[in-house]
Amino acid sequence: MVDERLQSEGVSEPYELADTSKLDEACEVVIELKARQREQNIIAREAGIENKNVNPLIDRHLDISVIKSLFFDTNVQTVLAENLGKDLFVWRTNFFVKKEGTGDNKWHHDRHFENGDEPINIFDTKNHFTLLVALTDIDTNAGRIEYIKGTHQPISGFDRDIPRHFQETPRIVEDRVAPLLFKRGQFVIFHSSLIHRSLAFGEGAGRISMAARLAKVGTKFPGYGMANPAGGAQTKAEPIVNYRESGMLAVN
Repeated sequence: MVDERLQSEGVSEPYELADTSKLDEACEVVIELKARQREQNIIAREAGIENKNVNPLIDRHLDISVIKSLFFDTNVQTVLAENLGKDLFVWRTNFFVKKEGTGDNKWHHDRHFENGDEPINIFDTKNHFTLLVALTDIDTNAGRIEYIKGTHQPISGFDRDIPRHFQETPRIVEDRVAPLLFKRGQFVIFHSSLIHRSLAFGEGAGRISMAARLAKVGTKFPGYGMANPAGGAQTKAEPIVNYRESGMLAVN
């Protein structure tokens, strides 16, 4: 069944994983990886050097079976097929661990490239998507996720020629800001151009989520990243990602 909320707001309704039996194991893996990242940062800081280690939280869908299995959950497969079609692949995964002292993530979107070296078409809804899975509850105070409704489509008066990451909520879309609250084992899909963020951790138990970037088979990676389509100083202020085709995993 086609998800009407995905069409109108840019993000789907929350769905339940068919199998939640491995969520505790997945959380344990992520916590271990996060501790490894923290240790790397401490060693680099104490040595007065830059941490050039590969982020241990990135692309673990390739080598950790309990993470990989999330993409082949029966309900995930059904929601992907019914709303985004077939021939999808994962090209990047990351995990977000929020606990006491964790700050916010700025407003941003996930549309980092279009197809090869083609300019980004911010309102193209055919080839780039995000899957977000709550490995724990994500409530109001645990660094909740928020999104700006409908920003996967043009909004009159709202100019998308802006930095990829920004702090202040544009006044013209303030009334469109909505929370995205999850229960453990729920997931959503959304269009890559949808603007979203997460707030700083407030109180309660920590929370863990997985974000996966999806694209249609045949979508090519750029030679070396893609600059912010806003150009100029905004492009210079934001790093260009070096994409790895080795991160690709066919999911349906």
